[in-house]
Amino acid sequence: MGIDRDPREMTFRPMPILTGLSLISLAILYMLGSWQYQRYSEKIDRPPLEADLAAVVSSLEIEIDLSHPGNIQQVYGFADSEPVWRRYAPGRVIPSDEPVLVMVEATGGATPVPGPIASLPSTIAFDGILAVRERNTSAFNAQDNPEQDQWYTLAPDKIWRNLELENVPRVAEPVVMTVRNAADLSQSRLTANPYAFSEPIDSLPPERHFGYALTWWGMALGLIGVYVALHRARGRLKF
Repeated sequence: MGIDRDPREMTFRPMPILTGLSLISLAILYMLGSWQYQRYSEKIDRPPLEADLAAVVSSLEIEIDLSHPGNIQQVYGFADSEPVWRRYAPGRVIPSDEPVLVMVEATGGATPVPGPIASLPSTIAFDGILAVRERNTSAFNAQDNPEQDQWYTLAPDKIWRNLELENVPRVAEPVVMTVRNAADLSQSRLTANPYAFSEPIDSLPPERHFGYALTWWGMALGLIGVYVALHRARGRLKF
């Protein structure tokens, strides 16, 4: 004897693979949205970025030691998603006369442009920071090549010794750096220096994080709508 079903009863026969993938995708989208909302909540009560920068950035004027017979020390890195070689030289802060290793400029491209320290300008002025930098090693970094004045990690003590100088200096880093075209050094552009701070300062405003959260959650709702529509079209979901 059959069981009479209420014609108003909903029937649902989920497609197993689609359901499994959809649940995984929903969980990922929800977590991404929650993460962005958490970033929004963390930033909304913080002081503005300008206050963070004002606490550590100062106007610096540095005299480059052009009498040094050595070559420019170059450190590999990335800026604006392209490889660059940051160019460092010994100098002294004006007027304190403190010795520093100063980042003068950078050249774009994977190939460094060697040159003597004497080829650099005699003084450089910028808004930047003075900080002690520790060696940041990674198993994925290439091997430093002091003989060629090329480095893959910023190690002020080793660079200083490679220049045959005494004392471990602080590092002077501009907030905005000049990136020169390696093929034509007369061509240059200005860009934010991603290595100016020991920890990157996140310049993304909180409203952007809130927008990203809504985007991820909106995609989750859209996925639910597609899932329901597909099951109805296949006759697996009836009301």
